[in-house]
Amino acid sequence: MAVLVRRRAWAALPLAAVLVAEALRAHPQAEEAATGPLLTFVHLTAAALWAGTLLHVLRTLGAWRGERIPVRALLLSYARLAAWLLAAVVVTGLISTLLLVPLDDLATTAYGQVLLVKIALVAVVAGLALAARRRLRRAGTRSPQRPARAETGVLAVVLAFSATLTVLSVPADANRPLPFAPPLDGPVVPAGTRAGEIGVSARAASGRLVSARAAPQIGGSADQSYELKATLADPRGTRRALKLRGCGTGCFYTPITWRKGTSRLTLTASAGEEWAGGRAGLAINWPPRPDAALLRETVAAMKKTTRFTLHELVTSNTARGLGDLKQLLITGEEFLASEPYGSGTAPVITRPPDENGHRRLALAYPAEHTQLDLTLDESGRILHETLTAPNHLVTRTFVYPETHGEDGHDH
Repeated sequence: MAVLVRRRAWAALPLAAVLVAEALRAHPQAEEAATGPLLTFVHLTAAALWAGTLLHVLRTLGAWRGERIPVRALLLSYARLAAWLLAAVVVTGLISTLLLVPLDDLATTAYGQVLLVKIALVAVVAGLALAARRRLRRAGTRSPQRPARAETGVLAVVLAFSATLTVLSVPADANRPLPFAPPLDGPVVPAGTRAGEIGVSARAASGRLVSARAAPQIGGSADQSYELKATLADPRGTRRALKLRGCGTGCFYTPITWRKGTSRLTLTASAGEEWAGGRAGLAINWPPRPDAALLRETVAAMKKTTRFTLHELVTSNTARGLGDLKQLLITGEEFLASEPYGSGTAPVITRPPDENGHRRLALAYPAEHTQLDLTLDESGRILHETLTAPNHLVTRTFVYPETHGEDGHDH
């Protein structure tokens, strides 16, 4: 007997480990680090004991068929235990529901709807258990085994809905900031600009996420409080405000479904009273079209350029304009030496041609929060470049001298 008890105790350890692991990973833990896991552990333990005990009772009843007095005693003992287990399941489930789902979201979100179905099924289980208990207490009535068996079947369905809830997003999660931005899968469409003194970059990926980061110029506090509002106009012209979620200092993201064509983001950025914010617009061309060969063509064309005039505007605050114009006579080799894409290797996304039919491409360096937009002539040389960095917006225009003859040299 002692050996049997020890074996059953050891057999319970894996189940307890699963319950503890689920309690530490489930949705309530994210809302309440201390009480959340305890709620989940009690809820799951009570549900597991309820379902397991009921199944064991039904198997025993099958073996004791015809033994009326032992069967009645067994069912009465189970009924008392089941009442306490049901109370534990209902109370912990109710507290978890109030913790996770705002009442307004119960009927309007997938999580809330599945949860309502689960609650209704638990009510059915409670009704079947009550029916079995009443039959048991009335001498001479039919056997309570039939509603008990139905109770087992509905409990299995309840467990299936519980498993579904674990993979659904909780409505309460929608506004909770994350410690870092979710990874972006597949090709990414980059875009960048400056709103006042705040650099803003956006990355659209896989048709479902847009990530934006705002960063003021040098001297900003590391724990600066940022705010970002976004409005999206899709290719059909439909406008809607985006619900942004924090993902770190100055980082925001939102789930989104991109439509084919050009969508326009209007971003309003601010960073407290220390830095001047503002409004800026970004174009997102979907779907992304990577083209590393076009960048290599551009680098090769610029290396062949002997002399050109670079017109450059630099600003750290777009509210004051694009900056003072500077002109520089430079060679293609010299220019490429100072550019991050000078080696010809970079993530490249092509954009639709401009109004003059010139090809365009976009480059992004997420680690440096830097984006570049290039407009090319028919030979691959750069006509215009816009560089958005955390501290500056640089606008460049390339003016090439007339070339005569076939020797490739400027005259």
